[in-house]
Amino acid sequence: MSKLGIVGLGRVGSQVLTDVQYLNLFSEIMLVDDKDEISSGEALDHNHSQGLFNTAHIKIKAGDYQDLADADFIVVAASVPTDKNDGDRTLLAQGNHDIIKNVMSQVAEVTQEAIIIVISNPVDSIVYFANQVNYPTHKIIGTGTSLETSRFKTIIAHHYQIDPKNVEAFVIGEHGQHAIPVWSKVRIHGMSLTEYEALSNSPEIDKAHITSIVNEVSMDVFYQKGWTNAAISKVTTSLIQTIALNQRTMMPLTSISKEYDLTDGAFSLPTLVDRSGIVQRFAITLDDQEMQQLKEAYEYIRETIHTSEK
Repeated sequence: MSKLGIVGLGRVGSQVLTDVQYLNLFSEIMLVDDKDEISSGEALDHNHSQGLFNTAHIKIKAGDYQDLADADFIVVAASVPTDKNDGDRTLLAQGNHDIIKNVMSQVAEVTQEAIIIVISNPVDSIVYFANQVNYPTHKIIGTGTSLETSRFKTIIAHHYQIDPKNVEAFVIGEHGQHAIPVWSKVRIHGMSLTEYEALSNSPEIDKAHITSIVNEVSMDVFYQKGWTNAAISKVTTSLIQTIALNQRTMMPLTSISKEYDLTDGAFSLPTLVDRSGIVQRFAITLDDQEMQQLKEAYEYIRETIHTSEK
């Protein structure tokens, strides 16, 4: 028997609830929101789908923090409202600083065992704040640049007209405008871009253009739709699945930073996770430009942290 808690049932939390049912990993899902009618309404709505053959029979209930005491995973999606006219995630920092401190304080009172998956933005700063509460650091995991990584691979694949799963690439740094596509590590099924372009007679890829749009494409979704929830939910459920099944997967995730002398912060790096949480962050070799970009991302996140703490 495995149990999941979701704190915050806005558009993202609700989408995670919808998607996570199809994993068939949990026998119970507990919903917590500061608006009780929202969590109870979501529980009722999702329970109504369980008469269908393609939906698992799971206990989905609204509750409070005491009900998370035996949770294996807790997804934190709680957030102040977003302004659809402004996609700057850092504007959420001050309000969400207070929310994450409150959420983590109440979680820490009832458990020290659950894997905490943080989605709330700006996720890097929020992960840092989550770690200010007495809770095992290796169990607090931010989704980081996993979403940018999926976008990055998809954009590269579109250029070459191939399956994105054949693109080996990732993004590090900040979940936002200081996301860093690590071009020095990009491979197409093991081939360097130069080799692949020569062998496939493909046109040269415009790295600068793709770097400039990796974050902008998410803003296209935000401004057109008013929010983003589908892709980040898939990232979250994928992370839950790989940890629950102890697959020892590497993903670009956010946790407290100690690498490259960029300490007392939080940013995304390739990270090995297993059933216990974070096993190792990898201080990969970067070229000079990538290293400078990472330092800029770190400083930007640190400034967001300082501003939010005032």
